[in-house]
Amino acid sequence: MTANRVFVALAVALVVTAAGAPPRVRSQQNPPCANAPTAGKTDKQTKLDNCSCEQSSTQDKPTYRVGASPFGRVGAGRGPSRSQSKDLYAGLVMPDLKDRQSPEVVGLLEQVLSARQKARQNADNDFEHARKILELDPNNWYANRMLKNPDVRKAYEDFVALQNNGSWVKRPRFDWREQGLDVGPVLHQGDCDSCWAFATMSVYQSSWNLEQLRLGFHYLEITVPEFDTYQRVPSVQQLLNCIGKLKGGCGGGWHGTAFAFMVKTHVPHIRDQVVWKKGERARFEEYTGRVYRCVDTLQHRRVKRGGKDWIPLEGPDARPKLPADSEKILTAYDRALAWGYVNEKDPEQLPSVAQLKKALIEHGPIAMPIHGDNCFSVYQGGVFNGHSPGDVTHVMVLIGWDDEKQAWLIKNSWGEAWGEKGYGWVAYGSNNIGLFAAWIQPTPSTTDQ
Repeated sequence: MTANRVFVALAVALVVTAAGAPPRVRSQQNPPCANAPTAGKTDKQTKLDNCSCEQSSTQDKPTYRVGASPFGRVGAGRGPSRSQSKDLYAGLVMPDLKDRQSPEVVGLLEQVLSARQKARQNADNDFEHARKILELDPNNWYANRMLKNPDVRKAYEDFVALQNNGSWVKRPRFDWREQGLDVGPVLHQGDCDSCWAFATMSVYQSSWNLEQLRLGFHYLEITVPEFDTYQRVPSVQQLLNCIGKLKGGCGGGWHGTAFAFMVKTHVPHIRDQVVWKKGERARFEEYTGRVYRCVDTLQHRRVKRGGKDWIPLEGPDARPKLPADSEKILTAYDRALAWGYVNEKDPEQLPSVAQLKKALIEHGPIAMPIHGDNCFSVYQGGVFNGHSPGDVTHVMVLIGWDDEKQAWLIKNSWGEAWGEKGYGWVAYGSNNIGLFAAWIQPTPSTTDQ
C-alpha cells in the first residue's frame, strides 16, 4: 500500500470515528469499573481501584507492581472536532517513501553515509599510525596513549561497533544507554497532555546524539583535546507553541504530525537567552505545561537542511546572540531529513517484534505509543503485561528490549516517581504497544556551507 493510500484511508477513518475516538494520543485512562464508588476518593485511589477491576477481568496474573504516585489526573478534556480530526492528518506524508526521491534528500543521505565512512577510515588510520610510531619509539607518549589508554581504546571500539551494528538485533538484551548514547533525562509533562511532544523531541535529540557518535565525535573528544562539538537542543515548549492548535497542544496531539512538522519546516529549538540564563538546565527550557504565543521568528518557514554549525550572524535566520563572554555555542536550526512509521507498509497494523528491534537499531530510540489504562498509570515496576485492546492514547520512547523478560524498555514523561525512576518494562504486544511506532532522521551538519 502506498503512503498516499495509507493516509487517505486514515483520513477517511478519522472522519468517520472522530466523534468517538479521535486520533490524538491523550494521557487519559479508562472510565471507572461499573458501579465502583468514587465519592471521597483521591485520584490516586480511584486509579488503583480501577486497576484492580481491570486486573480481575484478565486471566493472566499481573507481573508488575502498582501504587505510589500516579502521573496525574483522570481525563484530559474534550477531543478535537470532526473537522479538527481531518486537519490532524492534513498533508501528513512519510518522507522516507516520498521525499527521499528528491535530489536534496538523496544527496544529503549520501553525504551522511560518506561522512561516516570517512570518519571510520580516519580513526583506523590514527591507530595504524600509532602502531608504526611505537615500533620506532616504544616510549612515544602519543602512540602509547592511543594504543594502551583504556579510555581511548573503549572510545574507538564503541565507535567501530556503531559502524557495524547490524548484528545487534540478534542480541537477547539491548539498551541504547549501554552503548554510550545519551537518551536525555526523565521529564514530567504535568497536567498538559503533551506526551506526543515530549516523545518526539526526545527521539529527535537521541537520534541527533546517535548520529554524532556514528560520525566519531565522542572518539575525537577523547583523542583530540582541542576538539569541540556543537549540540542541538530541541524545545518541547516551542513545539507546543508553534505547531498550531489544530495539530497539537495540551489537549493531545500526534507524534507523526510533530515529525512531519520537523521535516517540512524546522526543529523548534531552545532560545539562546534560556541557554545563557539557565546553563545546563536549558534542556528543561522552563517548560510550563501550557501553550503560549509562538515566539519562534522562523515559525513555519522552511530551513535549509544541513547548514552551518552555529547560528548565522546576519540574514533572515539570525537569532539574538549569546553574550560575548559566553562559551556556549548553539547550532543553527535543523530541518530533519526524514521520518517514517516502523510498519511503513501498513501503519495501522502492529509492527512485529523483529520490525521494532530493527528500527531501534537502525534509527536509534523511536516514538512508542501504547494504550494507557489505569494500571499503566500507576505502574511502579516489573513487567507491565496489561491486555487492554483500546486505541493508543499515550506516547513514550523505546530504548531497548529484553527477550528473557519478553519486554520493551521504555522512557516515559511522567517524572521519576512513575515506574522505575521514570523508565519501565512493557511486555511485547501489551496494550497495543508499538502501534504507529515511528522514527526520525536528523540532518547532521557535515559541512560549513
